Amino acid sequence: MARSMELFVAMRYLRGKRRMGFASFITWTSAAGVFLGALVLVVALSLANGFEKEVRDRIVGITAHAKILQYYSRPIVNYDSLRLRIIKYPGVVAATPYIMEKGGIEYESVKEGVMIMGAAAATETTVTEVGQKITFGKFALDSALSNKNRKLPGIVIGIGMADKMGVRPGAEVVVGGLTAEAADGEITSIPMARFVVRGIFETGMYEYDLNLVYISIKSCEALFSMNGVEGIAIKTNDMFRADAIAHAVKDSLGGYPYRCIDWKSQNKSLFDWMRLERFVIFIVISLIILVAGFNIVSSLVMMIVEKRREIGILMSMGATSGAIMRIFMFNGVVIGILGSTLGVAAGVLLCLLQYHYKFIPLPGDIYFIDRLPVLIRWADVIAIYVTSNVICFLATLYPAWSASRVLPAESIRIE
Repeated sequence: MARSMELFVAMRYLRGKRRMGFASFITWTSAAGVFLGALVLVVALSLANGFEKEVRDRIVGITAHAKILQYYSRPIVNYDSLRLRIIKYPGVVAATPYIMEKGGIEYESVKEGVMIMGAAAATETTVTEVGQKITFGKFALDSALSNKNRKLPGIVIGIGMADKMGVRPGAEVVVGGLTAEAADGEITSIPMARFVVRGIFETGMYEYDLNLVYISIKSCEALFSMNGVEGIAIKTNDMFRADAIAHAVKDSLGGYPYRCIDWKSQNKSLFDWMRLERFVIFIVISLIILVAGFNIVSSLVMMIVEKRREIGILMSMGATSGAIMRIFMFNGVVIGILGSTLGVAAGVLLCLLQYHYKFIPLPGDIYFIDRLPVLIRWADVIAIYVTSNVICFLATLYPAWSASRVLPAESIRIE
């Protein structure tokens, strides 16, 4: 009964009277500040989450979840039998051998450096999404006729490289290694081979589209005088457990000389930076709510000054210091709950509308996506809601304590 009476008085004070217009204005400005801070935080973190997911999906989609290699860059010779052993392990969905080397590509005197990926066309598309990213031609690495009617091994290149060099499927390109062959200590020649462009992919990631090319494992072995592959790329049933599954696969193979790497360790600095960015966004935008908290302090102090006589009367009628303190704490708590609830709800609603209707587009020729990405994480929403209310609650402590220290007789006499 006592608590309901305190809440009733607090709500009466919160609504105020006409003669308290300025104090009431500050009160509702405080609520608006909490509302705005919560809304902006939900939207900003959802956008950061959305961009992180888009980048992660594109990186993982083109580089596989994890890789099994040997120490000291030793090639894996028995890669077919090793792939069959790996694919039988629980949690592994698909596996494919690969070779990755640095090289160069040339077309009509235009030369560029590239990362050359030796791949098995039949299994590469089961592990990565490169087969789904083909915009011209198809993902094929076997021999075919070129525009000059010559039968050459196939190559698949990125759209950035294709546009830069001016090539399309059917064009002939020359691919070479960066290491010269030597005989008796003397440099003789740089390994080169001619290929026909079979397909062009577009991942949306500038670095991949400009620098990555695919040729067959057989062609890669011949070009770089290799016997075997660099490793086995695997796709797991849970990309977030790829590190644990890869370690388990390595252990099942007997451990040494095998080692494993996963997509998180390969891109650790990038995703660490993204997590730091989200933390900075949370801290900086929380300052809006913190400013609203100071406004709550100001409004409560003004309210206490205006209500000194009423406070004295309540205390003379038997209200305790704790009851007076709770009345003014209720004011701040109500402001916090009202502002944070409406702000979080409005932020979630805006994100859901953007997710479903994509009403904010992005220029696809500049960014790797054509709409503003959003991803709502409910843990973020809960953290924003709790933080907002905690700040508002803490803002009430000093003014409420100050009100509870008012002396009844003195406050009535002053009035």
